[in-house]
Amino acid sequence: MQGLKGWLIEQTLGVHHRIVYGLVGGLLLCLWGFVGFWSWWERSSTLAANEQVLKQLNTAVHEQTRNLFKEAQTSLTIASLWMAEHPDQDPGKAPGFIRLVENLRNASDKLIDIRMVTRDGTLRYVPDRGQTNRTNVADRDYFQAQFKEQTRGLYVAKPVVSRVTGKLGIPISIPVTRAGGDIAVLFAAIELDRIAGNFEAERIQPRGTIAILRDDGLFMFRSPMDDKIIGSSVAQSPMWRQHMGNKPGGFYHSELSPVDGRSRAVAYTRVQDYPLVVAVTASIEDLLADWRLHTGLLVLVALLISGFSVLLGSILLRTLKREELARHELERLMLTDALTGIGNRRMLELRLDDEILRAQRYRRALTAVYFDLDHFKQVNDKYGHDVGDTVLRQVADSLVANLRQSDHVARMGGEEFVTLLTETGLDDAVTLVERMRAAVTALKIPGLPQHITISAGLAQWREGETAETLLRRADRALYRAKASGRNSAFTDLEA
Repeated sequence: MQGLKGWLIEQTLGVHHRIVYGLVGGLLLCLWGFVGFWSWWERSSTLAANEQVLKQLNTAVHEQTRNLFKEAQTSLTIASLWMAEHPDQDPGKAPGFIRLVENLRNASDKLIDIRMVTRDGTLRYVPDRGQTNRTNVADRDYFQAQFKEQTRGLYVAKPVVSRVTGKLGIPISIPVTRAGGDIAVLFAAIELDRIAGNFEAERIQPRGTIAILRDDGLFMFRSPMDDKIIGSSVAQSPMWRQHMGNKPGGFYHSELSPVDGRSRAVAYTRVQDYPLVVAVTASIEDLLADWRLHTGLLVLVALLISGFSVLLGSILLRTLKREELARHELERLMLTDALTGIGNRRMLELRLDDEILRAQRYRRALTAVYFDLDHFKQVNDKYGHDVGDTVLRQVADSLVANLRQSDHVARMGGEEFVTLLTETGLDDAVTLVERMRAAVTALKIPGLPQHITISAGLAQWREGETAETLLRRADRALYRAKASGRNSAFTDLEA
């Protein structure tokens, strides 16, 4: 019976555990599901919002770059037209041409400086005061391009360091057909350090970039300025082959920038009318800085809530366990005889109802046995109630020891006991009862010089019979045994 009680407690606690685990698990699932969804949503929203910012900035940079190169082209065209109209004058020394170039330089806020190259590659400034007569640029691509059919015309050359000023710039050259002073090429030098300030103020801080590339993948300019990058090529990089090299414009995320290895968001577009591509980038690390902070705080809060939930769940489980144990202990006390520790009348009634239902359902035998100690009142009167209590306890222990685990025993009150022998017919029950009676008789009770005897009455359950009727028949059989001299066992058939 103790094993059954333990099993019932474990089953009940198991149900409670599953309920608490379900509640805590459901709460944690919802909590972390929200954290995951919110983190994904804010990250996506942050990147989407910055995508629009990068595209707008890229549009502005495109217009600024196009205007700059358009201004350089216009200045070269105007200068070329003056030369064509004054073929008999040396442009480097003609006051009209010098004023024109100076006005064009001032109109560009001194970003664009026009220079001339003779047919043998000698560089000449405007005005020409002989400061460049020893400088030859015949090896420069902006000069050589005007003597090749496939590149002759407006040519955007690769960035070079001026041999006169020592500054890095982008030469834009055009051929000259009619000019004095043996001039063959005009070019406008856009000094990069002069335009770097404007782009530096516009780029996304701290690790964003603005770049101008030629349509063959050559870096023309990059902010922040880095001389090692300018003039290098990214034509073989996946970034160039998949996006910038064959599309008019777009937006993408680069997991590994070919320049600095950073993960970047990139907006780019080809410059209208010029062989250039402008690209505006932002470091993903920078874009997601606030998202990481918010997510970290949210995860911290979720961890605190999770820890509190687990702690609360464990406290609840311990409380439920204590309450369940207390409830079962109360039930045990209600169903247990306080003196002997075996079941009482209430327990017997519950077990008998269950066993009758089981016997009826599975067509199995069930026998009830009424026991009564012989001359027990004399024991109490002669040797005292303490000895009498010892007798009751040892008899109860003896009965339990001789029963199977599936059987039940209860003290009905006084010196009466009842056992329920499950799946046992009357003949087998008689054999078992005789063994139990013999075990009781063999008991040696401290303080009691004589042996205790016990009488028994047996009745087997009949189809459709109630628990009350079964016990009444067993009680009548016991009465017959007592009337026949005690220390014997009778069945209801004999009664």
